[in-house]
Amino acid sequence: MEKLMKLPTVIFMFVFVFVFMLMPRSGHCQCSNASPGFKTNIRTLLDLLTKNAPLNDGFYEASVGHAPDQAFGILHCKYNISKNDCANCLRYPIGIFDECPENEQETLTNSCTMKFSYKNFSGSWSNFSIFSFDENGLDDPLVFSKGFSMMEELAGSVSDHPLMYQTAEIDVGVSGKRYGLAQCGRDLSKLSCQNCLEERLDSCRTYVMNRTKWEIVGIGCSMWYSSNISQAITPPKFSKHPPNVISGAQRCHGENGIITIITWLSVLLSCYF
Repeated sequence: MEKLMKLPTVIFMFVFVFVFMLMPRSGHCQCSNASPGFKTNIRTLLDLLTKNAPLNDGFYEASVGHAPDQAFGILHCKYNISKNDCANCLRYPIGIFDECPENEQETLTNSCTMKFSYKNFSGSWSNFSIFSFDENGLDDPLVFSKGFSMMEELAGSVSDHPLMYQTAEIDVGVSGKRYGLAQCGRDLSKLSCQNCLEERLDSCRTYVMNRTKWEIVGIGCSMWYSSNISQAITPPKFSKHPPNVISGAQRCHGENGIITIITWLSVLLSCYF
C-alpha cells in the first residue's frame, strides 16, 4: 500500500523530466554561458576524446585552445568494454553538447564517464556518483558482507596497478562466486584513487545492501559488482552497435554547467520503491 501511495510521485517525476527535456532552455539553463571560441574548442576536444580513449586502454585526457577559451576534458571507459563501444558511448550525449555546450559538463553512463570544463581538473575527482542495482537479486547478508569486503580490498589496491583497474572474485560456497571490478582515472594519484573508491562505497553501501549486482559510477572512479562474471569483469564480444540508451535526463547546476545522466529506467524507480 505504501508503495502504491508513492506512485503519483513517481509519475510526476517522469512527467517533469519529459516536460523539462522538451522545454526551451531558459534562465540558468540558457546556452549563452559558453563563448563561441570555447564551443569550437569543445567540439574539437570531444572528437579527440572519442578517437583516442579506445586507443589508450579506455582513458584519455586532453586540452584544446588557450585561455580564456581553453577546454579541458577526460573520457574514461569501463575497462572491459570493446574499443567500438568505448568510441560510441558518448554518441547520444554529444548531440546534447552540440546543441547547448556549457562551461562545464559531466556525463555518467554504465560504460563510460566524461567531463569537460574551462578549468583544468586533472587529478581531481567528483563526489557526485550514481548507483544502480538488480532489484530481483537479493543475497544472503553473510554473502553480501564477504562480497563487500572484497570490494573494500579492491578500493585499497587498485592504485597499485599501472592502468588503475583491478578485478577480483570470491568463492562464497553454495551461493557460487561474486565478482568485482574497480577502476580509477589514470590522472589520479594513488591516494586520491583510494579515497575516491572508499567514498563511493561509504556513500552507497546502504542503497546496495544485500544486492547480487550493483554498480557505482562517477567522475574519477567507478565500481561494479555481480554474481555473474560476464556482467562484472569479463570483456564482452566486439559490438557493432553503441549501447542502447533507455532513458536520459539533464540536471542544471546554475551557471556551473550540466550533468547528463544516462542510465536505466529501473534505477529511478528503485529510488522511490
